[in-house]
Amino acid sequence: MPSVSNIAIGANLAAAAADKARHGMNESITRLSTGIRAMYGGDAAGHSVGTTHSADGKSYAAATRNIEDGISYLQTGESVLLEVANLAVRLRELGIAYDNNALLDANQTAAQDAEAAVIFDTVDALLDRTKFNNVEVVDSAAAKQVNIAYEGDAGTTFASGPNKSITAVKTQTAANGADGHADTLLGEVAEALGNIAADLTALKAFQGASSATSANLMATAARVMDTDFAEETASLTKNAILNQAALSMAAQANQAQSAILSVLQ
Repeated sequence: MPSVSNIAIGANLAAAAADKARHGMNESITRLSTGIRAMYGGDAAGHSVGTTHSADGKSYAAATRNIEDGISYLQTGESVLLEVANLAVRLRELGIAYDNNALLDANQTAAQDAEAAVIFDTVDALLDRTKFNNVEVVDSAAAKQVNIAYEGDAGTTFASGPNKSITAVKTQTAANGADGHADTLLGEVAEALGNIAADLTALKAFQGASSATSANLMATAARVMDTDFAEETASLTKNAILNQAALSMAAQANQAQSAILSVLQ
């Protein structure tokens, strides 16, 4: 190679190598600091795929919370119905006790009637006034639609609830015949509780599937989008060494070029 004075070829090559190493360092630093593997054009197509997976995963997580709301709604109804069943059992006791009214005085039958009247009112109050987020829980034959997947999926709702109308007893005020009303209540409550139990089983299954789907989609998105810190740290170290070496070689190349001046001396 001829010795010329207007260009230091070795220094230029070393400078180019230093530039390349510096860009590699900047890429690694950016990916390590942001946690995003696709920075600096690392994987544009992968980032697009990962974003879609992440959106789907978060949507399934929201659907999982929706299902949990449905479970809470059903459990509220279940609690109300269990209390109504307990009251109906007591009404049945009062009705049967009243059958022995020939041996009771007026004060005793009046006490039975008073207790029965209060229980009848309490049953209606529980059924009419207990609500979940201002949504009627029990005293309606219509099932409520619970969202089990995010919008856009096929079959996204599931009808759930007691799905059984409970007979009103607010007009009843006496212990006489209370056992007959109690039997009607117990039958209706049993059917409603059965519907709720079946719906709870179904919603828990939907929730498990939705939660697992969300977790797997988020894991897929992370593999595509997130920085591999071990790999990127190694790359940063490598490029830092190359950058230092290239700068050192550029300095040596410039120093070697100055030897041409000795020819002029």
